[in-house]
Amino acid sequence: MKRTYKILLLSILILNLSYAGASLFVENDLIVRFEEGVTEADIEIILLDEPIQIVRQISRPLNLWLLRVDLDKKQLFRAQRFMQAVPEVRYAQKDHFVSLRMEPDDPLYPQQWNFHNTGMDINGNPSGVEDADIDAPEAWEISTGGVNALGHRIVAGVVDGGCDMLHPDLIDNLWMNPADTAGNGIDDDGNGYIDDFQGWNAYGHNGDIPMTNFDANHGTHVSGTVGARTNNENQVAGVNWEVELMIVAGASTTTSIAMEGYSYILESKLAWLDSGGNEGAFVVAVNSSFGVNYGNCDSLNYPVWNDMYNTMGEAGILSIAATTNSHVNVDEDGDIPTTCTSPYLISVTNTNKNDEKVHNAGFGVESIDLGAPGLSVLSTFYNQGTGLKSGTSMSAPHVTGAVALMHAAASSELAQYYDTNPGLAAQIFRSMILTTVDSLPTLQGITATGGRLNLHQAVLKASTWMSAGNGDMNQDGFINIQDVVILVNLILGNIESTPELLAAGDLNYDAAITVQDLVNLIAIILD
Repeated sequence: MKRTYKILLLSILILNLSYAGASLFVENDLIVRFEEGVTEADIEIILLDEPIQIVRQISRPLNLWLLRVDLDKKQLFRAQRFMQAVPEVRYAQKDHFVSLRMEPDDPLYPQQWNFHNTGMDINGNPSGVEDADIDAPEAWEISTGGVNALGHRIVAGVVDGGCDMLHPDLIDNLWMNPADTAGNGIDDDGNGYIDDFQGWNAYGHNGDIPMTNFDANHGTHVSGTVGARTNNENQVAGVNWEVELMIVAGASTTTSIAMEGYSYILESKLAWLDSGGNEGAFVVAVNSSFGVNYGNCDSLNYPVWNDMYNTMGEAGILSIAATTNSHVNVDEDGDIPTTCTSPYLISVTNTNKNDEKVHNAGFGVESIDLGAPGLSVLSTFYNQGTGLKSGTSMSAPHVTGAVALMHAAASSELAQYYDTNPGLAAQIFRSMILTTVDSLPTLQGITATGGRLNLHQAVLKASTWMSAGNGDMNQDGFINIQDVVILVNLILGNIESTPELLAAGDLNYDAAITVQDLVNLIAIILD
């Protein structure tokens, strides 16, 4: 997958799949400007045979009207296309949401340059480069996390050494197993794990999460970046304000310990899928800020890593991994897990407040997908405090939090598509992150994307996704001959398939692109 990513990026660029100028909008409304002199009676005649009704006039000087589309009878983009073809219409646009500029009230937030970098420190002295950040405030205007469009509580797994489970800026966001009773020595929910009321400890094979400074400091910091409780007038902000953090201890010692930790998360998600959401947890991402230096994931010595990531991915869980904290080309020297080729893995290196790759951080154009802030990152700390840490371990949780936030912002269509196709949809979320990065000179030629995480653009893309089987191959909101050309070339193998293209072109929902889909697309255009 990673070895062909440059080709994928080129294909996506050619097909204009990135539409950064879009905004989140009301899914069944259009704002239409009619020519001067067109009255409400005239509009009623125009709409006589259409499943579109007048809501109200919103501007007399511009003759602007708000129209509502019956989505059971007509898709919004088709209604917009119809209105734009009416001679009496100047333009028709979606009713985009607007909001107040969103910045949290956490007192230490101004020191979190990774979220919002002004180029100055808190004393007004030059420090870093303005906008060398992930554009978090802009993303938070769209969503701050919590639940997705279908009401599912979003969970992010953190496999690490432990966590301060009493931390005041984490405690409200910690996932708890409601089906288990703490400390009774009984597997209450029959999931094979005794007393897993707050996660799992793979070291001790029990539910007691390590909370000592030695065990929990690293994991507490990582967890805070993913999802410290935010806008609570306390300490720091997290990427995702209200995500549930599933804490699993199992990030060191042996591969078997790590696999047990992963398995707990995987089984929790499978239970959720099998029970229709009544059991387990809606886990969408897992953070792995650990690994094996100089290991070769594709060798016969490490088959379990790709195997586990693929199995988790098929259940809809993306794995986000930190690369080595050494200036080495992992394509040549190896690294576990960031050289693994699973299409459900995102490998992350470290960038600083000047938007440069940190010297002591791994790279590799085939293996490392993108960069994220990781030098002097402020987050939650052991003993209920806060502190600075540096390393790729601090970079990866930005991406883990991003995946969770994208799920919270995702359009209802994308959320539904994920429920019915978790594996393919997980790859779509991955592709969205990798195709919305900010390009950086110091990452060009040494990472697959050549860029650093842009949370805003990734969240924006998830929020506006409406491509499940509708034939809009270039995602421009219209179905026309351009989409036919793309679909024909996809069928002929002239362009490489991506998760987005597969989702948009699969008009008969058989998880394949065939001539039948082309026939269906032409029928839509002729309708």
